[in-house]
Amino acid sequence: MRKKLLGMILASFLFLSCSLSPEQEAFSRSFTLPDLSLRNATYVLDRGNEPPLFVIADEIDLYDQTHKAIIRGLHFSQEDEEGNLILTGHAEYAEVDTEYYDAELSGSVTLEKYPEQLLIEAEALSWLGQDETLVSKGENPVTLHYENDKSVRGTGMTATLATFTVTFSTVLEGVISQ
Repeated sequence: MRKKLLGMILASFLFLSCSLSPEQEAFSRSFTLPDLSLRNATYVLDRGNEPPLFVIADEIDLYDQTHKAIIRGLHFSQEDEEGNLILTGHAEYAEVDTEYYDAELSGSVTLEKYPEQLLIEAEALSWLGQDETLVSKGENPVTLHYENDKSVRGTGMTATLATFTVTFSTVLEGVISQ
């Protein structure tokens, strides 16, 4: 009985004396695991007031508390009620606000809008979901292909897809026809 009691006392001292250093505690608190992780996933985003957006991704990590989704290897498309393609696109990485549907897209970003045949190519773009607007980041150039054979390359791009309006703060190549 004494050996058992002595063993319990020693074990309790051992557990009480083990603790994380302040640096380890800060690290353990700052690292957050996703609430849901999907690999090789197809995800349908249906907001009800517009046709659903189909997302195919290598990885999707969803964080409920911060309303964030981290998506890697992203391909997306959207069709109208008759099954006609409205929008397609690609990005290597996306960070999405799942509450307001804003997104930061990066890595060989492409977006094509149909039937206008508008193709946007950039290294990084921001999507403002409420306004259905794409905005380029900083001085990173964006290339816009339109009317099958015309293109413009510039910086400071804003593209409002609902009204099919595109502006650049600086045009580097090409001409935008009025």
